[in-house]
Amino acid sequence: MSKVYPLKGNQARAVAPHRTVWLSASAGTGKTQVLSARVLRLLLQDGVEPENILCLTFTKAGAAEMATRVNDVLARWVRLDDLALFQELEAIGADARPETLARARSRFAAVLDCPGGGLRIETIHAFSQWLLSAFPVESGLLPGTRAMEDRDRELLVREVLAQMLVEAEEAGDEGLLDALAHLALRMDQGSVIGFLLRCAKAIDLWQEPGAWRPPLRPRINQMLGLAADEDGSGVAALCADDAFDVASVRRCMAANAAWGTKTGIDAANMMGDWLAADPQARLAGIDDFAKLFLTAKGEAKSTRNLDKHEPAYADYQARVIAGITALRDRLALVNLAALLDPALTVGRRFALAWEAAKAREGFIDFDDQIRTAAALLTERTTADWIRYKLDRRFDHVLVDEAQDTNEAQWRIVLDGLVQDFFSGQGQSQRDPRTLFVVGDYKQAIFRFQGTSPENFAKARERVRRELAGLAEAMDEPERALLSLGLGQSYRTAMPILAFVDRAIAAIGPDRFGLPEAPEPHVGDVRPGLVRLWRPVGEGDGDEEELPEAGEEGGENWLSRPDRDLADRLARQVRQWLDTGFPLHKGTPRNARAGDVMILVRKRKDLAGLIVARLHARGVPVAGVDRLRLGAPLAVKDLMAALRFCAQPLDDLNLANLLVSPLIAWSQEDLLERGYRKDGVRLWTHLAHSRDPATVQTVEQLLDLLRRADFEPPAQLLHWLLVGPWRARFKLVARLGREANDPIDELLNAAMAYATGQVPSLVGFVQWFDSGDGELKREAGQAADLVRVMTVHGSKGLQAPIVILADAADDPDAAMARGSELVEHGPGQRPRGVPLPTLRKEEKAPPVRAAEEQAAREERAEHWRLLYVALTRAEEALFIAGAWPPSRKELPADSWYARLAPLFGEDEAWEPDAIWDGARSIGIPGPPVVEAPRTVENLGLPLLPPWLTTPIGPEPRPPRPLAPSALGEDEAPDPPTRPGPGALLAARRGTLIHKLIERLPAVAAPDRAEAALAWLARQGAEFDADAHADMLRAALAVLDHPDWQAVFGPGSLAEVPLAAVVEGRVVSGTIDRLLIAPDRVLIVDFKTARRPPASLADVPAAYLRQMAAYAAALTTIHPDRAVEAALLYTHAPQLIAIPAEVLARHHPMAAT
Repeated sequence: MSKVYPLKGNQARAVAPHRTVWLSASAGTGKTQVLSARVLRLLLQDGVEPENILCLTFTKAGAAEMATRVNDVLARWVRLDDLALFQELEAIGADARPETLARARSRFAAVLDCPGGGLRIETIHAFSQWLLSAFPVESGLLPGTRAMEDRDRELLVREVLAQMLVEAEEAGDEGLLDALAHLALRMDQGSVIGFLLRCAKAIDLWQEPGAWRPPLRPRINQMLGLAADEDGSGVAALCADDAFDVASVRRCMAANAAWGTKTGIDAANMMGDWLAADPQARLAGIDDFAKLFLTAKGEAKSTRNLDKHEPAYADYQARVIAGITALRDRLALVNLAALLDPALTVGRRFALAWEAAKAREGFIDFDDQIRTAAALLTERTTADWIRYKLDRRFDHVLVDEAQDTNEAQWRIVLDGLVQDFFSGQGQSQRDPRTLFVVGDYKQAIFRFQGTSPENFAKARERVRRELAGLAEAMDEPERALLSLGLGQSYRTAMPILAFVDRAIAAIGPDRFGLPEAPEPHVGDVRPGLVRLWRPVGEGDGDEEELPEAGEEGGENWLSRPDRDLADRLARQVRQWLDTGFPLHKGTPRNARAGDVMILVRKRKDLAGLIVARLHARGVPVAGVDRLRLGAPLAVKDLMAALRFCAQPLDDLNLANLLVSPLIAWSQEDLLERGYRKDGVRLWTHLAHSRDPATVQTVEQLLDLLRRADFEPPAQLLHWLLVGPWRARFKLVARLGREANDPIDELLNAAMAYATGQVPSLVGFVQWFDSGDGELKREAGQAADLVRVMTVHGSKGLQAPIVILADAADDPDAAMARGSELVEHGPGQRPRGVPLPTLRKEEKAPPVRAAEEQAAREERAEHWRLLYVALTRAEEALFIAGAWPPSRKELPADSWYARLAPLFGEDEAWEPDAIWDGARSIGIPGPPVVEAPRTVENLGLPLLPPWLTTPIGPEPRPPRPLAPSALGEDEAPDPPTRPGPGALLAARRGTLIHKLIERLPAVAAPDRAEAALAWLARQGAEFDADAHADMLRAALAVLDHPDWQAVFGPGSLAEVPLAAVVEGRVVSGTIDRLLIAPDRVLIVDFKTARRPPASLADVPAAYLRQMAAYAAALTTIHPDRAVEAALLYTHAPQLIAIPAEVLARHHPMAAT
């Protein structure tokens, strides 16, 4: 249960409920505690109800943690005595008057009773969903709209792109097809789709006021600084004598001629030829002309030999180079505009089709939620009314992790939720309404999601400015913004924090994007250790050695140093668990698996390899924090079983299934039992094998195939996991506990598939293969498992021991996320314009400037990411890395290269058996001696055997016996000889059949008239005599003295029937049924074209069917005799079946 800690210094000032506060909180300074205390202080205020408070967080985990803390405290307050409650209220700075104590005890019930069942503590996306659902008409959403998942996006992208291609081809739109073909040649498939999705994300560019509409070239030109009608025809004019500095060219030409060497004379001649040409020819030869003044690297050539002939040669050359550069830049702009025109035309078409497809399918993605919510609060005609409704609800807004809030999200908060907080009229009508914002510029690491620390700074300045004006207008200084900082860390030991300060100073605060050096960190005075392990693979040379055949974990797609690094990390953690690593925060103890967090910069193969190596050494590990659903081996094995059901003749898939843990053949077993002649399928070969082990496996697979015929994918997976196959037990035993999460997610995917369409096995396999959803783990601290995750995923988490696993990686090797230019229109917000992949020579000055700015921002985030990684550690921080292959030195801006000098470059490496050397700052605490963790000293009873024994499958009821299916293949109905006569005879039989079905519902005196009228309409191909003959035949059946009652009043037609006969369910439908006081009559219609002449000729299958009906009715009505008959409607002919015949064909004898 959450504990209330006394607030100190700025923590206590920040929770003052009447002040608007902007809190800059460094890592580990207790910001969640402050947020929770702020909510508690607000709830204690008179007039503040739980529904008046809105808390916005960045992650679901953060929202859950904060809600848990607040609810735990409120629940505890209900039952605390006065003294204990007084102490807790005093700890958070609240007064402890009797009325406050009484209100504190009532707050938990108030929270439970508030709309929604609790405090509104949620992510900005969850709040946006609530807002859109609360105002669906105003937001323009259709009923049934749902959030788009990753797999939905991948499937819809392909559908929209395919439909766009089909429409373009049908319309003969050669321009669009050519543009798509050009994109496909320029980029790979993933890059093309990425560009199109970025165009779709920039929907404001195509739909908002001032949207880009065809033709796009004028808008592109304006964005690039060109005239709207610029088409490149005027570029040559820049080479004319009146535009180009030809005087400087002539000076350079004269100097080269005066030099007199072959090089100088050739250069002078080329300059002369260029000057003699017309502007168009000069433009065509500009590249050769530029080589006279520039090196291959684009630098100015040396003028040493020419200065003696023309002392000002360097100046003249610089002027010519400036002219060449301006000409080339102008030409690059024109060419870029020509390239962007078709690319953005395709992007616009896709974006509009994408929006239409999402609306059609009822999807809304996360970006849509934020954008639509922001527009709903700020731009729509109903925005004032919606803000008014919210204004009457939310009086206090709290924003957590504000540094990771993007511009659109700030619009929701500042323009939508709290805009009226800053108006004097709104404030004067009630107690001060407050905004509480907490964040840390140094921890802004989500730029790839559109966030920027600059937004954080701009938002703070805006709030400060507006509140300053409000405070002045109302003459109330306390209305002004209270800016505070938290620097005292309660998480990390002081030696680690001192190392963090030294790292910031050595790298430079400006490299972090900080306007000035931050305040020094202050931490707990307790043992702390920072250790640098020698980089793995140092001095190995360029030779890449692949693993030996059969070597455990021979993952040859990773470099040898990476593989070695993963193995050493696993050995190190295993050693800590075996020999003990002392931890002294709180109660001294030795480290356990859950105390270790291994961080990687990027989500890549190394993380998975580390997990595998840890598992191989018996270290409890939780697996990577995020992965593609189709990637885990457990999922691949289960999907192999499903693919086998869909296509047993897929040899490769069947082989994968056989050697998986589900069946557990070895490779040798597969070679021995699966060896066969060419052209023979593996499944066919196994099915005909007489080898006992193979026969057993084939029977196991046949059982799976039988179930696959009638069970949907989700139920089939569940049976595989907990049924006789025991797939979950086998997979977890082989792959470790981390296999449970992907197994569960696969089950969720199968159930999600069933909710969207009719489930089928083949359909599910195709659906699964067409997209690949992402599995996300919430990496909390409940399980005692080593956590392996990215630094981004570790945000908000901590661990006593943190390892930076890939600190030596090159930050420049990161994949580019795509460039964009920004359009600054008059009266409009800046809008990003996506760019396709460009070659170096195609990057005009605006593109180069944009990429350079993006690179600077990326590098600043690279260093902020380091800050987050360093501050996850509580007591020990370890820095490791693998030497990049084919490099003689570490990348200059790698974390390892920048942190290593802080340990003293001249210091000798300390001996280390695992890492071949280490350097340390600080020391670990003294060894801790713990009693062995056994069941006895924990005081826990042994688990009973039944608790660890898997539960077998629930007994299934017997499959229903359908009488109509009893031997249908034994009752042949050969076709009649074709011809007009046969067709008329068949038609006659059909009409008589219809009459027998319909006439029982008509009163006996009216049957003839009704039948003849019906036959006149339906049997017009027959004459009146034929109609009369058919009527006589039908009435002969209906008026049969023994069976007249079954067609009369009180009888039933098409009667469903079910009963248990001797433990077997019999289920079917009877054509005619009469239940009399002493007997039950049943008649079943048969449409055979050649009816039997007598009972002796009736097929046994029909007799078994009627006997099954009779047996079921005997069970239902044991006090009545059952009489049965068959009616062949083609003749028609009624054949009664005696009781002794029914007894001989009893259904249990038939099965």
